[in-house]
Amino acid sequence: MSYASIGIIALIIQIVINFDVLKISSRKTGVAVHGAYRRYVFSIMVYYLIDSLWGTVYGLRINLLSYIVTVSYFISMAISVFLWTRYVIVYLFKKNSLKSVLNYVGWFFLLFQIIVLIINIFIPIAFWFDEDGEYHVKYARYMNLGLQTILFLITGIYMFVVVAKTHGSERNRHQIMGISSLIMMIFVIGQAKHPYMPLYAVGCMISTCVLHTFVLEDEKEEHNRKIQEMKERELANEKALGSARMMAYTDPLTGVKNKYAYIEAEKLVDSQIKNASINEFGIIVFDLNGLKIINDTKGHEAGDCYIKAASSLICAQFKHSPVYRIGGDEFVALLEGEDYKNHKALLDDFEHHIEENQQNGQVVVSSGFASFNPDSNDIFLSVFERADKKMYERKNKLKAMKG
Repeated sequence: MSYASIGIIALIIQIVINFDVLKISSRKTGVAVHGAYRRYVFSIMVYYLIDSLWGTVYGLRINLLSYIVTVSYFISMAISVFLWTRYVIVYLFKKNSLKSVLNYVGWFFLLFQIIVLIINIFIPIAFWFDEDGEYHVKYARYMNLGLQTILFLITGIYMFVVVAKTHGSERNRHQIMGISSLIMMIFVIGQAKHPYMPLYAVGCMISTCVLHTFVLEDEKEEHNRKIQEMKERELANEKALGSARMMAYTDPLTGVKNKYAYIEAEKLVDSQIKNASINEFGIIVFDLNGLKIINDTKGHEAGDCYIKAASSLICAQFKHSPVYRIGGDEFVALLEGEDYKNHKALLDDFEHHIEENQQNGQVVVSSGFASFNPDSNDIFLSVFERADKKMYERKNKLKAMKG
């Protein structure tokens, strides 16, 4: 019973230590090595169950049942060793000599064990039970454990050799992989000398605990760190792209949107009209009065100041709408939402302000508004043309008022 209890304890510890790995598949983590480790852990857990069962069944001294469980024991051991080689192969990632050796040895060990167990049915070469139910081992069992000893020894030595060529966290992980391999080697040798003690299960338990604590957790941290770095780079790129896009779509003189942005907005509204996803919007076309005279008499620097003053005036009045500079002295405001609902009051107030400016010799801006009509307007341009026509009517009216 004490033999069986070791396997049960090892199984419980394995579940507790590797609970996070067992409940999340590699498809969710996106890390291939975690999937290989997860499969290896499941195989070890099966081995613990069968090893515990062997300890219980052997005490009953029922030869047939003991024989079946012993065969299962060796098969589960062979599968766990095979999956361990798969894990190391995935862990090493890049092609190298050990990867090739493990690939062939892993398959050889699995096939060798199956063949031995088949032969053992007819000729006891691995184990047998006498009439009293006593378990006896044969040379094939020692060959099995001997192959494992060599396998773990080669892996351990290789990992320590590779350490000289690595650095940082990778170096630490290789050292732990080497130590884990040597731990297994020691317990395999112990199992060969003491067949009635569950030393192999103890070795697996210690080895996997070491791997999980010092290798898998470190890999997970590194993987998360790389993801975080990638997210930060993507965020920086998006920010840089956003800044570049903003610069590309911003008028450098006034800070409002430029003609490129206006063309994009026109395309967007046209698509919304086509899809019937927009019901109401308005366009105000603005044109500066007297800019040519200022440029000719005071210079282009004064003209630029005049343009900026006009832009500020438009943006202050229609503060909830995008404003575009589509020409040297021409602006457009696209009214939606609250500004569209209040467009009459906003426009009346703006025109009154302009008339006062004209009397005081300040910036003068002509404006014309047109509202979208779903029944008569099928494109953005048709609304713009109506607003543009009204702007020229307003310009002529301001000129007449000036006398």
